Amino acid sequence: MKNEMYDNLGIELDESGNVKSGEDKMTNVHGIFSAGDMHRGQSLVVWAINEGRSAVENVNKFLKDQARLYFAFYPLNPQVGF
Repeated sequence: MKNEMYDNLGIELDESGNVKSGEDKMTNVHGIFSAGDMHRGQSLVVWAINEGRSAVENVNKFLKDQARLYFAFYPLNPQVGF
């Protein structure tokens, strides 16, 4: 089931069967992030917590960048409040 989901999404796995992700924790699929056991396999919980924090920081940056792009093309409309 797990590998079927990865295959359907086009997510690349490493040689150990874990999800590949870059330094920013994003996988090869734009907007999909991986951390903890999903990224490094079973390991100490402190590693998962640390990777989770790092992933959250990168997801936050990603979403802020997406919002900037959106509002660059669709500026705020004061008549409707967004």
